[in-house]
Amino acid sequence: AEMGGTKQASIISKPEVLSALMKKANHPIFLIGSESITDNKQSDLLITLIKTLKEKWNVPVISTAHITGTLISRGLVPNASMGSMEIIDRLCDNKWQGLDGKGQYDLVILAGFSYTLGSLLLSGLKQCAWNTKKISLDPKYHPHATWSYGNMKFENWQKEIERFVDIIKTDKKNMEE
Repeated sequence: AEMGGTKQASIISKPEVLSALMKKANHPIFLIGSESITDNKQSDLLITLIKTLKEKWNVPVISTAHITGTLISRGLVPNASMGSMEIIDRLCDNKWQGLDGKGQYDLVILAGFSYTLGSLLLSGLKQCAWNTKKISLDPKYHPHATWSYGNMKFENWQKEIERFVDIIKTDKKNMEE
């Protein structure tokens, strides 16, 4: 159930915040939803971001099941493909050891979900994955995330994501180190 609470998402004020959160994470994962392929500009941007995160910082990616073929045809091969609710169920399961067998994820990044579904997914994680930081990269504020962009126009969001990609690409230290 979607439940409110006293704790709401902090606003991502600049891409350096995202970079710092990523560097602090020991075991991050990226979840990408179907909205990521509905708009070519948004799709290109998210695919570039995810490819960069995978290459530079070895962040695993789970896509929702029905977009996997499209992502692969665009050069992004997810580590796994599942339904949205199945992804959240696994992330909430303390016994699930993750895709790599190394245990629970400490940072979950979501992008490309409809606002309604993203809100439900983040609410579920907020209720059962207390020790997991949750970041929404969508250009709409998600109060159930730990960190979220505020409501913003696409052009402003695009500039923020492009700056984040540039930060990752120019970072001299790999996350693995």
